Amino acid sequence: MAVPNSAGVTPEDLLDFMKRTKPSQMAENQNRPREKDPEKEWLEKLFGECEDEFNETFGVYDADDFLPVDDDEEDFGDWSDRIRREYFDKKNAEAQRLAAMASKGRKKGKSKQEREKEQQNHKDLHEKLQKEHEEYLARAARKEEETRLGKKRRYDERCAATFHGESSAGSSKLSYSDIPWPAPKGTVQEMVDVMLHGVDRKDMPAFRKMLLKQQRLWHPDKFAQRCEARLEEKDKRRILDTVTALSQELNRLVQSLRT
Repeated sequence: MAVPNSAGVTPEDLLDFMKRTKPSQMAENQNRPREKDPEKEWLEKLFGECEDEFNETFGVYDADDFLPVDDDEEDFGDWSDRIRREYFDKKNAEAQRLAAMASKGRKKGKSKQEREKEQQNHKDLHEKLQKEHEEYLARAARKEEETRLGKKRRYDERCAATFHGESSAGSSKLSYSDIPWPAPKGTVQEMVDVMLHGVDRKDMPAFRKMLLKQQRLWHPDKFAQRCEARLEEKDKRRILDTVTALSQELNRLVQSLRT
């Protein structure tokens, strides 16, 4: 800003000159005939000289001077030919790729004998798995039957010991867990299932005989005669309620046989 040109004028001098000239003064000067101002004319002339000197030194800016020159400019015809050529090249490459994939697939294709062998292997594996599954179900059924038979055997043994053995006439107290429940932690229906396990329900005489036997065994009055005096007071109500529920379910089954 403080570097003078060859005429001794700095950019700062030019800015000061422009600041001193207010817009209102410029408008007023435009509305009235201009009066010659020697100093102003000298500064304007000086500014013009500075501008000419700058242009001579650095040149006049031309936007086109900084743009790349395309010596090989492509017209519409050339452009359309290029697009068409690129399109067909792309389609040709795609066709070759698909043909190569098809050829590769044919090479990897299995023969009829190999396919039949593979199908047979799948069939054999399926049969093997099916057989193993059936064997598993059979083992599970046998295990379930053994468990049910074990529950029925323990139930019969405990009934004999509690109701018909020497302990039935003893003075030892009976808590809830001492009662020979068919399924101590099960529902009434589960208890009845254990009682009647092993009896073919289609064999009506045998099924009725077993049902009547259990009905007499768990009749509330009969049970009270045998055990009420020995029941623990804290469990007495719970025991009698369970006996009543068992008796009602057995009565329902007996009644269903009569209808």
